[in-house]
Amino acid sequence: MTEENSSHFKASYQLDCSWQLCPVPILMTEEKLSDLGCGEVLEVIFTDPGARPDLEAWCDATGNPLLGFRECAEAPRLKSSAFVRRGASWKK
Repeated sequence: MTEENSSHFKASYQLDCSWQLCPVPILMTEEKLSDLGCGEVLEVIFTDPGARPDLEAWCDATGNPLLGFRECAEAPRLKSSAFVRRGASWKK
């Protein structure tokens, strides 16, 4: 899970959670991920710095692999992205 390797991910879908405070990005991620097929990748865009550790913990708890993070080039230190792959055994 590093910023360096996140450029290699191709997301199936983007979810913009900008300006949402936790736990809303987690809830939105959970809802959107339930619509995806196994193995598809969701890019979650967020501005709340608390979303990063929350996403790490949520992915760990649910078995959905967190592939990495990337800061937005247009607004570094403001917007970030997380790349989450839908796990095979995860069901909402």
